[in-house]
Amino acid sequence: MKIINILSYPIRATKSLFTFCMLMELAILAACHFVGAGGNVFLNTFLPIFDCYLICLIACLLKKIRLGWIMWTVAILAFLGELFTVLIYKSSFNIRVIQLVMETNPSEAKEFLSSSGSPSSLLISAALTGIIYYLSVLAWKFHDRFRKPVLNVLNCFGLFIILWSGVRQLSAYTKLGRCFAAKEYRLLAERKYMPHLSTTFVRLLHGIAFNKVQSTELNELTRTVKATQSVSSTHECPLIVLIIGESFSKYHTPLYVSDALPTNPRLERLKQDGNLIPYTDVVTTSNLTSNVMRNMFSMWDSDYSDNWTNHTLFPALFRKAGYQVLYLTNQFALNSSELWNSIGGTIFNKPELSECLFDWRNDNLKQYDGELFDLMPDTASLFNTPTLLIVHLMGQHVNYRERYPAGFEHFSADQINNTYGGAKGRQVISEYANATLYNDYVVDSLWSIVKGHDAVGIYMSDHGEEVYDWRDFYERSDETQMSANMAKYQYETPFMFLMSDTFIQKHGQLAQKIRDSYDKPLINSKTKHTLIGLAGIETPEYKPTHDILSDKYDSSLPRYIGNNVSYDSLF
Repeated sequence: MKIINILSYPIRATKSLFTFCMLMELAILAACHFVGAGGNVFLNTFLPIFDCYLICLIACLLKKIRLGWIMWTVAILAFLGELFTVLIYKSSFNIRVIQLVMETNPSEAKEFLSSSGSPSSLLISAALTGIIYYLSVLAWKFHDRFRKPVLNVLNCFGLFIILWSGVRQLSAYTKLGRCFAAKEYRLLAERKYMPHLSTTFVRLLHGIAFNKVQSTELNELTRTVKATQSVSSTHECPLIVLIIGESFSKYHTPLYVSDALPTNPRLERLKQDGNLIPYTDVVTTSNLTSNVMRNMFSMWDSDYSDNWTNHTLFPALFRKAGYQVLYLTNQFALNSSELWNSIGGTIFNKPELSECLFDWRNDNLKQYDGELFDLMPDTASLFNTPTLLIVHLMGQHVNYRERYPAGFEHFSADQINNTYGGAKGRQVISEYANATLYNDYVVDSLWSIVKGHDAVGIYMSDHGEEVYDWRDFYERSDETQMSANMAKYQYETPFMFLMSDTFIQKHGQLAQKIRDSYDKPLINSKTKHTLIGLAGIETPEYKPTHDILSDKYDSSLPRYIGNNVSYDSLF
């Protein structure tokens, strides 16, 4: 009992504070579910217990120097802030919300608080916080009515819950420490840096840590991009389209596997007509979108010894060369508060940096990729001036069933004959096939907009996807040991050129190079050099040895994937 009394002393000494913190966590959890942003009820109920215990422990220490009120102030502001965030943004604390707070000046804050919806949400949040504060103080007035044996049982049970919560939260605190110590924000997308965001203070600290690291790097990158020197261009290809897919496995399409389900009938037709050339030996640097995008858009390369922020991003080079650059995305929107959006879209979602890269970009996302084209500016502008059109799709990202409308439910589980996954696996595979079929329609629809003009395109996926191919598993994984099968299904990617008839007629020699290079080994981080070569841009950043269409292309370049593993050495 003596040990229990010692360990439970912080709570007994600041019992009203502990009760207030726990009730506020529960109120925030209830509010999240009310607005449709709820998380795991069990974890979000019990994991905050240890956070509340630590708050009380710190309060006890501060009370000895008469500063105990500091923790009350911190707790009230943190919980009131998150409750307000839930009501106004329909989301608990996340990276984007913390970023908005950190980048908002007093004038903007005043303007926001006076905007529609903010005053009432703030009033409701303040009222609920005040009521919970009053109940927390009032509740302990009845504490002495409990008999001592009952209190002892409650203390023992409470201590057990606190210890269990502490053990579970140790992982979160460890990862938070790594986040604050990280030197590059791209690392924060890795699992060892990603804590379970089950409590207010973990969510708050994670947002602060992410923005601290990101802000430092992106400020430096923005300065570099702004300093991009003017470059010359022959505008060899006046309309270049880069389509970036998501989670597309080359082993679930007849474009690469003859006995695969017929998931790409439209692209197969383009292939038969000579307008589409699939490349057969292409891999990706990472199975995480954020890492892929950084490696593909930055002119930095793995053989450089300096920091990647010292190198510009290739859209800035296109703009300096006289191209208009349009960015149509269904993943990274400036006004999105999704956690994955903030982590994956960092090089796109800093407004100041985005203005340096794109002449136009869409502000909103759509449920389905096919709806994106309604957001495009007047298509006549694509053909009146040299244009680079970058389209980033949601593609076949999990949950696969959410990636296609009802009209594309073509394949069913009964049609799947697969060794792994059982009934669930067959259902997942059929949904993935339907998502791929819809993606086929989307890419073909986009190409139909430009195919009547002098246009060349590259369609690629950011990474592959396992879909019960060689084990009872689907999606992607972060494994210490890279296996050949993991590299095959998660890192090998579809990559194909699209050429209009007009392009083939006007650029016969270049079209032949595209046909002849289909089996050369490539890693998708080099795509930027091929794009620059297609545009005829002259810049010191361009490496002809990395341009698969150049006569100087080096097919022996090492291809490192994942955690610096040589892909070619695995096979």
